Amino acid sequence: MTVTNDVAESETPLSVSTYRYPTGWYIVANSSDVLPGTLKTLHYFGRELICFRGESGTVAVMNAYCQHLGGHIGVGGSVVGDEVKCPWHAWQWRADGTNSLIPYSKEGCKKSVRIRTYPVVEWCGMVVMWFDRDAAEPTWGLPEVPELETGDYYPLHPHSRMLNRVKVHPQMIVENAADPYHIAPVHHGDRPAETTSFELHDYHLHATVDVNYGGGRPTTWLTPNGPVDGQVVYDTFGLGIGFVRFPENVLASVQITGHTPVDEEYTDYWFTMACVREEGDTGDVPTGRAARWIELQQEIIKQDFFTWENMQYLEKPSFAVEEAKNYASLRRWCRRFYPEDTFAETVPSGSK
Repeated sequence: MTVTNDVAESETPLSVSTYRYPTGWYIVANSSDVLPGTLKTLHYFGRELICFRGESGTVAVMNAYCQHLGGHIGVGGSVVGDEVKCPWHAWQWRADGTNSLIPYSKEGCKKSVRIRTYPVVEWCGMVVMWFDRDAAEPTWGLPEVPELETGDYYPLHPHSRMLNRVKVHPQMIVENAADPYHIAPVHHGDRPAETTSFELHDYHLHATVDVNYGGGRPTTWLTPNGPVDGQVVYDTFGLGIGFVRFPENVLASVQITGHTPVDEEYTDYWFTMACVREEGDTGDVPTGRAARWIELQQEIIKQDFFTWENMQYLEKPSFAVEEAKNYASLRRWCRRFYPEDTFAETVPSGSK
């Protein structure tokens, strides 16, 4: 097993942040749900937000409350050109959060007043925003997805979309990458999966896991020629965006998940997936094995929910010797996504 860890253990002891919302990129909407002139209300990171697309096509995300008297712009407000208008006194706000119009005042606008906005990109058919408690600018970008650059794969949207609100912290979802031993009991594998590489670099986690498909059965719809071993590849960017790539000898596909914290308890778990096309199929709707594989993965995702929603997160877990190094390294790596002043008394990385 290859293990690469750019996180210095002496500098990052195991500890749990008292703050729930890690810095990073997070999915907050599907692009097709935010048409020109559309204003949506959102609730993420324990705060009220609005998302809107102006006539020019630009998408913006900002805090929901008008800085005049505190009216909620998303409740009864509207899009005017590339701006939003508060329903209470019709003050207008630009996509950068600045005030553009006080319709009844000789002032015209308040040049020094601003609503907090968030960096936004549209990526893979989704609206993705950068969140940082202290409003720092993004320190990394979102990755390219080469599978989507040719016509070899069905498109991600809209046929594979799924959204679940789960009682879980987003870090727990990411910790699955260090936990191959849950695959057999939770996802009904025939034998334990094996981690073959585990790498942590800055904001990027990369891991490979060998998994057996079709074990114990001479043939299945997925493995018609009998059981096969395949390598699953995990790539996670911060704690908000994750990839799972499945091998060609099973069914080549790329799964993208988003883990966006809603409040102190819940996370929105976004799911979408693209599979290699069935031979001869030029349509956009997955068919045959591709369609069945997407349906199966949507159910497999849900199999983790019962554990997350009923567990107690342990600051000092009792790791088995086979899992200790990767799990501990991952938790140290996760620390970098939280403000440093949000950590309780630290626990030395070698303590029991």
